[in-house]
Amino acid sequence: MRLILLFFFVIYCPASAITLDNAINYALMNNKEIKISSLNIQDKLGLLKNQESIYDINFSAGLDYQDLKTPSTSAFAANDKINETITNYSLGFNGYLPSGTNYYITPFKLKKIESDLGTNSMSPKWESTFEIGLSQNIFKDFGNSINNSLIFVSKNNSKISKIEFEKIVSKTILNVKRNFYGSLLAKKKIALADASLNLAKDLVVKNEYQVEAGTLPKISLLQAKAAVAFRQVELIKAENEYESSIDNLKISMSMPLDEDLVVDGGIIKTDESLSDLDKVSQIAFNNRPEIKQSKLKIKSSKQMVEYYKNQLLPDFNLEASLGYAGLGGKESSNYSSAILGPPSIDSKYDSGLNDSINNLSSGQNLSWKIGASINIPLGNIKGKGELKSAKAKMQIDSIKLEQLLDLVTLEARSSWRDVITNLKNIDAAKIGLDLQKEILENEEERFNIGLSKTTDVLEAQAELIEAELVYNKSLADYNISINEHKFSLGTLLKDKKIILDD
Repeated sequence: MRLILLFFFVIYCPASAITLDNAINYALMNNKEIKISSLNIQDKLGLLKNQESIYDINFSAGLDYQDLKTPSTSAFAANDKINETITNYSLGFNGYLPSGTNYYITPFKLKKIESDLGTNSMSPKWESTFEIGLSQNIFKDFGNSINNSLIFVSKNNSKISKIEFEKIVSKTILNVKRNFYGSLLAKKKIALADASLNLAKDLVVKNEYQVEAGTLPKISLLQAKAAVAFRQVELIKAENEYESSIDNLKISMSMPLDEDLVVDGGIIKTDESLSDLDKVSQIAFNNRPEIKQSKLKIKSSKQMVEYYKNQLLPDFNLEASLGYAGLGGKESSNYSSAILGPPSIDSKYDSGLNDSINNLSSGQNLSWKIGASINIPLGNIKGKGELKSAKAKMQIDSIKLEQLLDLVTLEARSSWRDVITNLKNIDAAKIGLDLQKEILENEEERFNIGLSKTTDVLEAQAELIEAELVYNKSLADYNISINEHKFSLGTLLKDKKIILDD
């Protein structure tokens, strides 16, 4: 399977920061599940070719030579033994048509016979033939639809494997986006933890001056220093969390864990249009790969029901063949003219191989045959069992589709609601962030004029950092939910402008 990426692919350098698009590109080029799925498509295409080979034209050519020495008591056999050599040459074609017709064409078949038997007037003798034949089943295996059943199923299996590839590509993109935003959020936590630590350090410096000036008790300085120590630990935790998130991102990208990776960019709200809730189910029905796969399975199972119904019919064959024959040779030196008289060989047969070919091509020696045969398995337990099994599978596939439609509807509607919820969370988090900024400014002003305690300022700082984190998390959650919603609709690849082609 070949990926045509309609956005520009930038070759990734492990030493530099990576953007979201580059992370996705890297994953699409290296993901092992994608590679396995691509090979699975080739496997299914190979199986399809195998099924289509039933209509291959077979060419045959043969050459054999026999040296026969047969004991005989005939008066015309020298030394009570007949010496013969027979050489056969043949060229032919045979095959099977979608209508259920077996055919063969033998445009050239030649037999050369040399014998010392005294009754054979010609030696060597050349017998040539041309023949065509047909065999048509009238009931069982009759018609294109029935004979193409296994090819039809194999084609559907190939389509299913391609759709499975689409699912894996889409899932890979979603996983990369989830982990990338997770890494961006973890990176933001480091920045916020570092900012929080610096605020506490600044407060320690202020408190030292005021303690020396006697305007603050020593406990306020100890409280500020304790906050510094605590926030240093929080910074280490944030750094560890970031490293873990980077490892998760590498795994989703199929990148070796020992390679260096740094994520680039910030968490910015993506502007996306959202369909109405009452439309999302139909969009998902039209685009979800699982539904396409399920419908293909139902088509295959229906076709197999028709196939096994046909296999219960009698095996009634009509056969016909048409052929021409030619003969040529030379008068045998062993012919017993003394007893049988001079050989009577028409001049049109006495010039060897040339005469055999000439009177074959003249079309004068026509042979034909027609016939019929019937074979009826009594009871046909095997055929009835296969049909029963096929019907059960068709019903199972139909029920599974109904279950899938319910699940897809639920996922599409739930993911839509998640997007709406996360969108409102952004607004609420922004209001909370603005409020905490105001609170911290007020506390710092109050602290400077001695109306607020160190613990009040530290608490306001911590709440501001937490509000910053909540706001950035709301942005990340919204971006992830948008992509999860697209995934639930089956439109993630289309929106990413990725085309999957053979």
